Amino acid sequence: MIDDSRYEDIIMSIAGVAAYKISGVASLSAIAGRRSRRRAPKSVQVAVRNDNAYIDMYLNAFSGVSVPDLAYDVQLAVKTEVESATKYKVRAVNINVMGIVVNQ
Repeated sequence: MIDDSRYEDIIMSIAGVAAYKISGVASLSAIAGRRSRRRAPKSVQVAVRNDNAYIDMYLNAFSGVSVPDLAYDVQLAVKTEVESATKYKVRAVNINVMGIVVNQ
């Protein structure tokens, strides 16, 4: 059995790029309170099991954007990009809006 965890970083990159293509995404946000000495906090987490990918994303949104609509658009974009670029079926894309950025 091949260890699919080596593809997690690739999927993280694809998901991050896909999220930035969506209007309303201000930035990806590191996860608060999950820092360790060995690993920097990540804004995208991926778990790969049996040709299935499960993705958690933490991001900041611009003010005035509908958060439910933004979350749906990011979910759809990430699912589409990951499935077209890899062999994995995306089973979940969990979007966590960590903050709102006010346009200046």
